[in-house]
Amino acid sequence: MANIIYILWIMLIVGDVLVSDELIDKCFCCDLSLCKGACCVEGDSGAPVAPEEVADLDENYPFFQKYMTEEGVATIEDIGDTFVFEGEGEFGTPLVPSSKACAFAFFEDGVCKCAIEKAFLSGEISFRKPLSCYLYPVRVSKVGKYIALNYHHWDICKCACKKGKELNLPVYQFLKEPLIRKFGVDWYEELCRAVAERAE
Repeated sequence: MANIIYILWIMLIVGDVLVSDELIDKCFCCDLSLCKGACCVEGDSGAPVAPEEVADLDENYPFFQKYMTEEGVATIEDIGDTFVFEGEGEFGTPLVPSSKACAFAFFEDGVCKCAIEKAFLSGEISFRKPLSCYLYPVRVSKVGKYIALNYHHWDICKCACKKGKELNLPVYQFLKEPLIRKFGVDWYEELCRAVAERAE
């Protein structure tokens, strides 16, 4: 029982979503001029891909393929798909074997960027990128009947934490657009009200 009380104490409950206090108390704002998009080339596995996003990757691949590196395209051709199966109904973005970078990553002016997002920003596709990438540094998981939103700590994001503090920009505000994409405008407004009430 004590564990349940502890979980509720460090989280807000908004609808059927558990929101970690760190999304409210911590500040964050990506600073690509310093990190150079390191989150797309660091790590041991690709970004999580929701089952409903698999079709988006396949359907839009012809549009964002031209922005990918030769190694990224070769990786997709070698595995024969735009995603990898992680087991138990979970999927992820493929990694280039030689560098462990995301297969969809490319460099522009020395900064690692996403080929999918490049096609989106160019108006070629309506799918921006996997939600797990868009929501970072938040990770989504299941806790019983709830969806849990937790802050993911990673040293390469120290500059983002510093910039967020300078701007006084809490994580949940920095991630307004992806949170609305995931849960809707009404849910996000309810979250803002809950945060305001918590501060009183």
